[in-house]
Amino acid sequence: GTTHLAYKAEHVVDLDTEIILAAEIYHADFNDAATLEDSLHQAELNQQQAGSEQQIQDVAADKGYHATETITNLEEHTTYRSYIPEPASQYERVWTDKPPEQKRAVNNNRRRVRGNRGKKLQRLRSERVERSFAHMCETGGARRTWLTGIEKVRKRYLISAAAHNLGVLMRSLFK
Repeated sequence: GTTHLAYKAEHVVDLDTEIILAAEIYHADFNDAATLEDSLHQAELNQQQAGSEQQIQDVAADKGYHATETITNLEEHTTYRSYIPEPASQYERVWTDKPPEQKRAVNNNRRRVRGNRGKKLQRLRSERVERSFAHMCETGGARRTWLTGIEKVRKRYLISAAAHNLGVLMRSLFK
């Protein structure tokens, strides 16, 4: 039989410009919530290295990224506001054994997600982030790779992201 070495691509996209700020490859057994902070950190480093003064403020992600610890960490990182919808659950949350800042962070996130800005960011996220994924994975051929080793896959993915960004720049320069 065939063995699949599974990797997971994740990228951080600026919703205003559609520029990819970070393109990361993780082992597929890492869950989304665990990798979100790493990807955001990489995006900020990349922005600084590019000489940008911009700070990431709003973090919109899909429900796969919803985890109490992640949302609490984002809230404690003073510049981030999370907009991460909760996966549907038939149970009411129980907060008995949890620190109060976790409950506060999750409730704040829930409130933001339900507001107008949260809805707008989720719409933009699904349009722009999913489109940039489609460009890189389907059109760009990064869905499957014959490369072995996460470093090689990572380099290939970064080149795809750079090509995407170059396309965004060219379209903005030459209409």
